[in-house]
Formats: sequence, structure tokens, C-alpha cells
Amino acid sequence: MIRALILALLIYLALIAQEFIPAVPFLGGSHILLVPLLFVYAALWLPFPGVLLFALYTGLLSDLTFLHATGDQVEIGLGWSMLFYVFLGTGLRLLQPLAPGGRWEIHCLASGLATSLLLLVQYLMVCLRRESFLLDGTILWQILGPGLAALLLAPAVYFFLRLFPGARWAPRAHKGLTS
Repeated sequence: MIRALILALLIYLALIAQEFIPAVPFLGGSHILLVPLLFVYAALWLPFPGVLLFALYTGLLSDLTFLHATGDQVEIGLGWSMLFYVFLGTGLRLLQPLAPGGRWEIHCLASGLATSLLLLVQYLMVCLRRESFLLDGTILWQILGPGLAALLLAPAVYFFLRLFPGARWAPRAHKGLTS
């Protein structure tokens, strides 16, 4: 319970911190996104009902923070991030049996993939609203750069979050095995 509250607070603080982290020049001017990184950790740690609640919380805060409107048209509307995080959390819960005891490698790879997938979905939504599609090296770096940054930051975040109370995954009971 304490850890879930800490994660909820960290998501809120990460949304604020992301605004003040400058673009990374060696990643094509991409920005570092901390929220998908923290959500992946929560999705691998929390039970499924908690993941769904956390997905709605994270999606709502993300949507309210990054509501994208051009003129009088909203390009990325309220609610789509909640749906994205629900699907992401559900998919990550399917990966949890692959990581008994909590494996940092799964968190690391999933963080990079989730961050890039989030940005790709946002980009496709804007392209569909504008009815034009342009993909060049700059846009590709804006999608893949934050994913690479998340991949590099994930081990540090994982081991930092393991310091908090309730950080140990419960060992899974193996049915049918006798000693």
C-alpha cells in the first residue's frame, strides 16, 4: 500500500519534472519521459486491479497535462492515454510470469518499448487528425529517442524503487512440485 502511494506521488512529480528536463542533444533533441517508465514498474509490481486503477490515474494526469489542441480542434483528446495505459498494463501483466521475483531486464526493455509506442500512437493520432503523414529522421528521433533514454534510465529507476517498503515480489507457489 505504501509503495502504491509512493508510485502515485512519483507519477505526479514526474509529470512536473518532465517539463523542466531539457532536450537531450545526442538523442536528436528528444525529451526524456519519466511517466511511462514509472508506469511500467507499477504494472509489473501491482496486482491486476491495481494496474487498472493506476492506468486510469496515469492516463488522466497525462491527458490533462498534455492536452493537445490547435486552434479550436483538439488533436489528442482527453481519455486516449487512459486507454493506452490500460492496454499497456494488461500486456505487461501477461509478462509478469516471465519475471518471477521481479527482473530488472523486463522492466528495462518494456520501459523503452512503452515510451516509444506511446509517442508513436500520439504521432499517428495527430497525423490522422491533420490528414497528412510525414516521417523523416527528425520525427523518428523524436519517437525513438525517448524510448532509448527510458531504456538507459530504467535500471536506475528500478533499483531506486526497490528501496521502498513492499518492494519484494512474493515468491510464486509452484503447484505439482514436491520436494
